[in-house]
Amino acid sequence: YDDIAFISTLKCIRESRNINGILMSQFILRIFFSFMVIYMPIYLNQHIGFSWPEIGIIFTIMLLPFVLFEYPLGRLADTKIGEKEILIIGFIILIFSTAFIPFMNTTSLIPWAILLFITRVGASFAEITTESYFFKHVDGTDTSTISLFRITRPVSYIVGPLIATIGLFFLNIQYIFLILAVVLLFGLYFSFKIKDTK
Repeated sequence: YDDIAFISTLKCIRESRNINGILMSQFILRIFFSFMVIYMPIYLNQHIGFSWPEIGIIFTIMLLPFVLFEYPLGRLADTKIGEKEILIIGFIILIFSTAFIPFMNTTSLIPWAILLFITRVGASFAEITTESYFFKHVDGTDTSTISLFRITRPVSYIVGPLIATIGLFFLNIQYIFLILAVVLLFGLYFSFKIKDTK
């Protein structure tokens, strides 16, 4: 019965442009997080040469956008413009800032903190709008769809490192962030597919 329900849920999601688009956007955003959690500390320590205390400072600054922007953006999406525009802007910021990472050669803390802060500005835009948009299109009875939405997180921590591992066979570590930027382009594509709520 559970297998039949799961297959039925997948079919419904595939047929719904909005749910399919937002699920894929969420999944690709989670791949971004999996890359950053695993490979960015290694890159900053082993390739750029920051100490772990310095990386702690960088990451503290980097994570501020989730505190600063998510609540006001959620309110803005609910009351003014809808989620689609914010989601698209978020992925655009993510793509360009992530693609710039391999070309940042400075060993100064502040430029790295600023660059990674900008990546999380994009991520905070995308995170709050994927959550908001999804839960406007499901209700409490859609448990299978909600489960699929939640499972994007653990699955991304399998897919993200797999993509990075394949990339590392052919490229130096800094260039896997270019691969990530290409993956994020698909998030932008799926963001354009959804119908706005406003």
